[in-house]
Amino acid sequence: MTRTFTSLFFIIFLGAFAYLKLKGISHYSDDVVFSQEAHTPDIFQWLLTRYQSWSSRTAIEFALLKIINHKQTWAFLNSFLFAVTVCSFSWIVAKNKKDAILASLFFVLVILFTIKKGFIKEGILWMTGSVNYLWPFALSILGFALLKRCTTEQNLYRNAIVAAVIFFFSSFSEQIVVINLFLLPTIAVLYRGPVRKAALISLAATLLVFAYIIVSPGNTRRLYLEIGRWMPDFVNLNFVDKVLMGLNLAFDQMFTVQPIAVGIIYLCLALTLRNNKKAQIFSLLLLIATIILSLIERRVFAASGFDTIYKFTSENITSTFAIARAATVILFALATTLLLFRAQQERKTAWLSAIVYIVSYSGTVMLGLSPTVYASGQRVLMVSGMMASALAAYLALQACAMNRNKLIR
Repeated sequence: MTRTFTSLFFIIFLGAFAYLKLKGISHYSDDVVFSQEAHTPDIFQWLLTRYQSWSSRTAIEFALLKIINHKQTWAFLNSFLFAVTVCSFSWIVAKNKKDAILASLFFVLVILFTIKKGFIKEGILWMTGSVNYLWPFALSILGFALLKRCTTEQNLYRNAIVAAVIFFFSSFSEQIVVINLFLLPTIAVLYRGPVRKAALISLAATLLVFAYIIVSPGNTRRLYLEIGRWMPDFVNLNFVDKVLMGLNLAFDQMFTVQPIAVGIIYLCLALTLRNNKKAQIFSLLLLIATIILSLIERRVFAASGFDTIYKFTSENITSTFAIARAATVILFALATTLLLFRAQQERKTAWLSAIVYIVSYSGTVMLGLSPTVYASGQRVLMVSGMMASALAAYLALQACAMNRNKLIR
């Protein structure tokens, strides 16, 4: 399938690059700040000061400083990493050439037509946003694709070390490091032999970055500074309140930001579970519930003057409205996890699918622990949105394969 993936890669890369060239590239918002900082005489001293006073995204900000004033180079790398994202996903889920083509097509279509434009604009097309969100995600999914290659002892340590380096750099994103810390141990538990060894080496690299993030004095300092800037009310929230805030953000992601992808997941589960009538009916009920809740969300936001995300405070986060939304997310998560188990014939695939679904929203829920939960727009949902898109594309591929096999019979 090497030739197929090479062709797919260049088609996606050239399409993305052509779009960026036609669209044009300009600096705005944080681009302007980093463009000025890129001229600092000692970048490494700047990064050290930044780590001690503001942020632990050292590798990400180093890349940003190096690329921010080279727009054409950024366009090339951004297109390259978008193609890496799509082809890595396809490599992970495809079993043959036809699957590879369909998986890539489904993933691109889900990204382009089910994700709100704010995602794409702020997480992929904006220079600062792409380096902070798309690039780490691309590296992470590439790392998981490389783990799939580690099925034999041949060249194991070379592939494992390359994967570990990729996971290391992807983990400088706080959301991506959480994903890596969930999925790598899961793979190490489910698989034996070379895959387990490679996953454990990558996990060790990820833990190094996680420790680097945890001990950063800049992150602690930034937390307190951001409270006063973005959410003074944050000090009135206890841990449960923050979790509720994160769950409510996940509710908005499911039923306002990305309801079409969620609907695709339930539709494909219904098509896949034809031999289990109860599970199929349950999937269809969840699909109908998703449509109804999405329509209600649209009506509520239209009447209330909000846009996409309902912003809670310490006064209403424990209201019946907020708790009901949080409970809905939990119930949907439990139901979907059960259905994913039912839909997969192989237990390993079932576990991985379920964990991917849970992790796809864990990054969103985690945002409730930050005072900037409502400060950064839709781009903070970029990583979770891409994972939900990947799961929807995978289930669409699976549903097509099952229907194709049924027709052949």
